[in-house]
Amino acid sequence: MIIIQVAGFLGSGKTTLMIRLGKALAEQGRRAVIIVNEVGEVGVDGDLLASQGLQALELTEGCICCSLSGTLQNTLRMVKTELSPDFVLIEPTGLALPGRINGIIRTSLVEPERVVTVALVDAFRAEDLARETRTFFLRQMESADLVALNKVDLVQGEALDRAEALVRELCPDARVVRLSARTGEGMNELAGLMGLP
Repeated sequence: MIIIQVAGFLGSGKTTLMIRLGKALAEQGRRAVIIVNEVGEVGVDGDLLASQGLQALELTEGCICCSLSGTLQNTLRMVKTELSPDFVLIEPTGLALPGRINGIIRTSLVEPERVVTVALVDAFRAEDLARETRTFFLRQMESADLVALNKVDLVQGEALDRAEALVRELCPDARVVRLSARTGEGMNELAGLMGLP
């Protein structure tokens, strides 16, 4: 079982990327389960994923890197034993810290083949996010295996180059890929960097 965590601020495109990844894995005959963390009582993303034919489990009323850490561990164990998927995709809240979630995964006793963490950055809002929430923005990227600069279909030219330069300035060692979760541009490169077939 491979676990892929896709972190990023609200509006970065996490759910759209989950749909695209889930469908691509299904087309290859791979079983994927998506765990979605919603802060509110009513989950929206889980319903959207299910409407796309994807198997989604929602963890609501708290954050999986804080108050729901035990719930995440229990859910991972249940998914492994009862559903036995090839992949588990985790979509945390926009305020989650990927490094903490990776620690929870390590102590959940599910022994995944590997864990891949992607920090999804909205190229359209990267400069604003870095200015307004610099430390938190940096912490999301620092604990990721790679940074996916999303929405390249909406941001091009110098604005896109500035967004990538900002990511590289904040995280000089980061592996960065440009993509559009909406159109699929850059998805093959992302899959390659994640070690997916």
